[in-house]
Amino acid sequence: MRRLWLLFVALFLLMQQAFAQTPTPQAQGVVKGYLFYSPTCPHCHRIIEEFLPKIQEKYGNSLEITLLNVQEPANYLFWVFIEDQAKIPQESRGVPFMVIGQYILIGEIDIRQHMEEVVELYLKQGGVDYLIPPDKIKDVFVIPTPQPQAKPVHLAYFYLAGCRECDQISQDLEYLKKRFSNLVVHAFDVQKDAPLWEWLGEKLGIPQDKRLTAPAIFVGNDYLLGKDVTVKNIEELIDKYSSSGAEPFWENWNREEAIASILRRFQSFGLITVATAGLVDGLNPCAFATLIFLISYLTVTGRNRFQILAVGSAFTLGVYAAYFGIGAGFLRGLQALPWLREFSKGIYALTAAFCFALALASFRDYLKARRGAPEEMSLKMPTRLRRLVNKVIRESMKVRYLAPLSLAIGFIISLIEFVCTGQVYLPTLLFIMSVPEMRVRAFAHLLLYNLAFVLPMVAVFLLASWGVSSERLGLFFSRHISSVKLATFFLFLALGGWLVYAFFA
Repeated sequence: MRRLWLLFVALFLLMQQAFAQTPTPQAQGVVKGYLFYSPTCPHCHRIIEEFLPKIQEKYGNSLEITLLNVQEPANYLFWVFIEDQAKIPQESRGVPFMVIGQYILIGEIDIRQHMEEVVELYLKQGGVDYLIPPDKIKDVFVIPTPQPQAKPVHLAYFYLAGCRECDQISQDLEYLKKRFSNLVVHAFDVQKDAPLWEWLGEKLGIPQDKRLTAPAIFVGNDYLLGKDVTVKNIEELIDKYSSSGAEPFWENWNREEAIASILRRFQSFGLITVATAGLVDGLNPCAFATLIFLISYLTVTGRNRFQILAVGSAFTLGVYAAYFGIGAGFLRGLQALPWLREFSKGIYALTAAFCFALALASFRDYLKARRGAPEEMSLKMPTRLRRLVNKVIRESMKVRYLAPLSLAIGFIISLIEFVCTGQVYLPTLLFIMSVPEMRVRAFAHLLLYNLAFVLPMVAVFLLASWGVSSERLGLFFSRHISSVKLATFFLFLALGGWLVYAFFA
């Protein structure tokens, strides 16, 4: 919840101008507020249809909540005005959006958890009135008159399902379509229409590290990405092109050209791809959860700084040996197969399909982590295996001379965890085999991959030896787990794209 002290000052002055000296009605024991919603928002529907009726039944005539559809221009302007006055950051804006007195509740969870608390607070104070009477909102927030004889402005909007910022921009665009009668919005899903995004990025010279992002806006020869996608900036683009117009030049785009551009980017990956794959693999939830548990157990059992460093070094060496052994065996097997060249295209095709499936699963995990539900992720270690790993650690930590044994513990645990961490490792090995220049020095690249894989592990043990608690390490990782999953998504996409290229090469 957030107190809106600046909002009250601004609204008081605004209401004085709007209603002259007309006195503001008092609440008289009734708590009054607004719920800003969108007809296309499923969270809004759950609040309106499931939650509010129960609350209304509980408080009866003591509670009055007015529903304001943000697709109505006046309601939208009022909503944005409140957001601006409250200085709500862009990434936190969205619907459902409830305003009661001094409090704002944003999102389904916040409303469900805190609405009754706010209502009870104001009932004890004798009620609270609307900031502006609902029937006066249209008098205060008047939509500007559209420009006459403006030429059509076609706008391409790329969004991402589950992205809060994109949901906000979608509402902004609904308002702008009513604000500017000449605006034509073409909405594209960044997942389904990635080649089109790539084609636009190539045509407009957008840096490669900024492509395939959402939200993104394209109008004529201009574009807005990420945090630059704001109502003010979009309005400026519409004004810029209203006299000359902006055609939907992307309607005749070249899909083959876009896909070729993506593949050209993949071709330049090489060593960077291998190192990045190892680093992302080392940061995945399976490996990191085990490290946190191990450090926690070492701390609980009273191990000192030197012992943590010794155990960490031996454990890391065991992990490295296990992974390098698995990779080396896999590479030897591929190189020894006489029919590999004959069936290589089929193997690449199957592995590419596997990579794209893992990319989709990783992206779904990213959305779940971003929503605050990492426990619902699908690409994680099965519960039974996680318990087995924890059991191995607990029983092994009881011995007196732990450091020599830690090498074997790291080796054994890596074999158990491989069912989870191997999701990145095996496609990377096939990527190495698919590039002739890399195949010659396959084992050198294998060394590089595993070095990058254990780097996060080394960093964690060093931090733990310097006194950083396992709780702080776990909290840091939980805050960044969505970023790790997003990186994994792009990694699988890159590996799959290269294998598709190798299939057709």
